Amino acid sequence: MRPEGASAQIPHQPRLVTDSAETLHAAALEGLGVVKLGLLVGARDIQAGRLVDVITGWEPRGGILHAIFPSRRGLLPAVRALRDFLDEQIAEEDFATLVTP
Repeated sequence: MRPEGASAQIPHQPRLVTDSAETLHAAALEGLGVVKLGLLVGARDIQAGRLVDVITGWEPRGGILHAIFPSRRGLLPAVRALRDFLDEQIAEEDFATLVTP
Protein backbone atom coordinates (compact mmCIF):
# COMPACT_ATOMS: atom_id res chain seq x y z
CA MET A 1 0.00 0.00 0.00
CA ARG A 2 1.20 3.52 -0.77
CA PRO A 3 1.43 6.00 2.08
CA GLU A 4 -1.51 7.96 0.63
CA GLY A 5 -3.73 4.90 1.12
CA ALA A 6 -3.87 3.79 -2.52
CA SER A 7 -3.82 0.07 -3.17
CA ALA A 8 -3.32 -2.19 -6.18
CA GLN A 9 -3.69 -5.83 -7.04
CA ILE A 10 -1.31 -7.39 -9.54
CA PRO A 11 -2.67 -10.47 -11.33
CA HIS A 12 -0.01 -13.16 -11.68
CA GLN A 13 0.56 -16.84 -12.27
CA PRO A 14 3.31 -18.09 -9.95
CA ARG A 15 6.13 -20.17 -11.41
CA LEU A 16 7.33 -21.13 -7.93
CA VAL A 17 5.32 -21.37 -4.72
CA THR A 18 7.17 -21.65 -1.41
CA ASP A 19 7.08 -20.22 2.08
CA SER A 20 10.90 -20.12 2.23
CA ALA A 21 12.40 -16.63 1.99
CA GLU A 22 15.76 -18.25 1.20
CA THR A 23 14.29 -20.08 -1.80
CA LEU A 24 12.55 -16.94 -3.07
CA HIS A 25 15.76 -14.94 -2.62
CA ALA A 26 17.78 -17.51 -4.57
CA ALA A 27 15.14 -17.65 -7.31
CA ALA A 28 15.20 -13.86 -7.69
CA LEU A 29 18.99 -13.82 -7.86
CA GLU A 30 18.84 -16.48 -10.60
CA GLY A 31 16.37 -14.37 -12.59
CA LEU A 32 13.33 -16.64 -12.18
CA GLY A 33 10.99 -13.67 -11.83
CA VAL A 34 9.50 -11.14 -9.45
CA VAL A 35 9.34 -12.10 -5.78
CA LYS A 36 8.07 -10.50 -2.59
CA LEU A 37 11.03 -10.25 -0.21
CA GLY A 38 11.39 -8.48 3.08
CA LEU A 39 14.08 -5.85 3.39
CA LEU A 40 15.98 -8.00 5.86
CA VAL A 41 16.45 -10.52 3.07
CA GLY A 42 16.83 -8.39 -0.05
CA ALA A 43 18.14 -4.94 0.93
CA ARG A 44 21.82 -5.71 0.44
CA ASP A 45 21.17 -7.15 -3.01
CA ILE A 46 19.11 -4.10 -3.99
CA GLN A 47 21.90 -1.80 -2.74
CA ALA A 48 24.50 -3.84 -4.68
CA GLY A 49 22.42 -3.84 -7.88
CA ARG A 50 21.87 -7.62 -7.91
CA LEU A 51 18.11 -7.11 -7.41
CA VAL A 52 15.82 -4.29 -8.51
CA ASP A 53 12.85 -2.88 -6.60
CA VAL A 54 10.16 -3.03 -9.30
CA ILE A 55 7.48 -1.26 -7.25
CA THR A 56 9.48 1.55 -5.64
CA GLY A 57 7.43 3.53 -3.16
CA TRP A 58 4.88 0.77 -2.60
CA GLU A 59 4.82 -1.43 0.46
CA PRO A 60 2.97 -4.64 1.19
CA ARG A 61 0.47 -4.72 4.01
CA GLY A 62 2.16 -5.03 7.38
CA GLY A 63 2.66 -8.42 8.90
CA ILE A 64 3.33 -10.00 12.22
CA LEU A 65 6.73 -11.04 13.53
CA HIS A 66 6.70 -14.06 15.84
CA ALA A 67 9.50 -14.80 18.29
CA ILE A 68 9.07 -18.30 19.70
CA PHE A 69 10.76 -19.52 22.85
CA PRO A 70 9.94 -22.36 25.25
CA SER A 71 9.07 -20.39 28.38
CA ARG A 72 9.66 -17.04 30.05
CA ARG A 73 10.79 -18.91 33.17
CA GLY A 74 14.47 -19.77 32.99
CA LEU A 75 14.94 -17.78 29.79
CA LEU A 76 18.60 -17.45 28.79
CA PRO A 77 19.92 -13.88 29.08
CA ALA A 78 20.73 -13.75 25.34
CA VAL A 79 17.19 -14.82 24.40
CA ARG A 80 15.69 -12.34 26.87
CA ALA A 81 17.88 -9.56 25.40
CA LEU A 82 16.73 -10.43 21.87
CA ARG A 83 13.09 -10.51 22.94
CA ASP A 84 13.45 -7.15 24.69
CA PHE A 85 15.16 -5.68 21.61
CA LEU A 86 12.35 -6.90 19.35
CA ASP A 87 9.71 -5.53 21.73
CA GLU A 88 11.34 -2.10 21.89
CA GLN A 89 12.68 -1.61 18.39
CA ILE A 90 10.80 -3.51 15.72
CA ALA A 91 7.45 -1.83 16.34
CA GLU A 92 9.07 1.61 16.17
CA GLU A 93 11.73 1.17 13.51
CA ASP A 94 11.56 0.44 9.82
CA PHE A 95 13.19 -2.89 8.94
CA ALA A 96 15.51 -1.02 6.55
CA THR A 97 17.25 0.58 9.51
CA LEU A 98 18.16 -2.87 10.85
CA VAL A 99 20.03 -3.79 7.66
CA THR A 100 23.59 -2.52 7.60
CA PRO A 101 25.13 -2.06 4.15
